[in-house]
Amino acid sequence: MAQTQPQVHDKDKALPFLTKEEATYIRDLFKEACAKQGREVTMFPDHAEGSDGAILGFWNVAADCHKYPRHLWPRIIADHLRIGLIDPNEDFFKGMSRKEVLRHTYIRLYAEQGMPDPSWYPYAREVAPGIRELVVLHRRKMTFLYRQQDVDRFGGLEVLRETGLANLRILPVEHRELIETPEGGHFKVLSGHSSCTASRVLVLDRLVGLLYPDNDAPHGVLAAVPNRHEVAVHIIRDDSALLTLIGLTTFAWKHAVSAPGAISPNVYWVNEDHFQEVSVCGGEGVEFRFSPEFQTLMGSVLPPDTPGGGKGLRAL
Repeated sequence: MAQTQPQVHDKDKALPFLTKEEATYIRDLFKEACAKQGREVTMFPDHAEGSDGAILGFWNVAADCHKYPRHLWPRIIADHLRIGLIDPNEDFFKGMSRKEVLRHTYIRLYAEQGMPDPSWYPYAREVAPGIRELVVLHRRKMTFLYRQQDVDRFGGLEVLRETGLANLRILPVEHRELIETPEGGHFKVLSGHSSCTASRVLVLDRLVGLLYPDNDAPHGVLAAVPNRHEVAVHIIRDDSALLTLIGLTTFAWKHAVSAPGAISPNVYWVNEDHFQEVSVCGGEGVEFRFSPEFQTLMGSVLPPDTPGGGKGLRAL
């Protein structure tokens, strides 16, 4: 049976779908399981680091535990521990041809605060504040992040990024859903089991084409990438964009704190490969950040008889 949802004031900061007591218990179980296997680890709120540099994040194992009764948690953690620790000295590509490596290479978005040692990934590009773009190898249900030496080994960042984006384009179509908001807005969500689903926003034209029959988006979209398994999009065409923003902001926050692989609770204006924050969720609530360019855009798509229509939101 799934565990009950914790109250907001009692949530663990690093694992917000758990109470502080539950998260502490899981960390204790994890440390105990490591000791039984003869591993020495240093514990952090969201991950553990072995003395050999091995790393394991807690989000996935905690999310699995959260689905089941407590008496099963030790077994779940032991199973994760057997397969999940990453040895930074391991050759992830052993036995693979270059062609096979490239076939399984993707570009993926990561929350900066959830990344392992950043010194391994100096090539990582900042897509938006707090979000980094990394090259990954996804094979046999396991994902490995390319380290700098791996990027150099397989042709450099330009080659791998081009390959990774091309592979995002040919991912299978996943679950599509239209969500209508109480305020009168609407947006579409693509969700699925792939750990690269949210990263499909990096090939925006392909993503929009999957979600909208009329996929013309000259002004870009409002987009949310709350976790690795979901991406939500609204094409900016008219005043429904502002009505949608409130519902999309709520969706982004709820799905960032309640699902594994959190990326961001914020909403972005995405136009081609440029990301700009328009709503930012933090400890003090939601802050809307409308740049002069976004204000001008919104004014241009408002009907002429709407206050601010054709003038930009500064007139509102």
